[in-house]
Amino acid sequence: MLQNRVNELDSGILDILGDKVYITGFTREEMLESHLTKGIENWSSKGLYDYQDLEFYHIKNRALLIVRKDEKEINRYQYKPVYRGTIQFKDNDGKVASITFTIRKSSYSDHYHFLTEKTSLLFSNRDELDVYLMEKYSIEYSY
Repeated sequence: MLQNRVNELDSGILDILGDKVYITGFTREEMLESHLTKGIENWSSKGLYDYQDLEFYHIKNRALLIVRKDEKEINRYQYKPVYRGTIQFKDNDGKVASITFTIRKSSYSDHYHFLTEKTSLLFSNRDELDVYLMEKYSIEYSY
């Protein structure tokens, strides 16, 4: 339930207190930033959830999520698309197939996210993603 809510946010603050997560949602990054810097109460949603481990690479494009624990910021997550394209390759049966994909880069780490209709993979850095693309699809991209 918490993971689904986090994936729906356009931007937000997750406050972890014990075994609960308080979420304050915003319609965009700029609203979140003005809330933090100017104290403006411009949030669009609030919620309380039981704590669970989260995968932040499933969040929306450009959504900024700030995670705080015991009122101290511990991490920020944001993924921005850097490349979108189509790959043609031979499938397991030797037939030509194609997929449309998006490559997203984390704004706050070296992580890259490779996303297709059926696949969602997180890579620690660009080199790991490049190796995957070469091994799986025999392609190189400059993005």
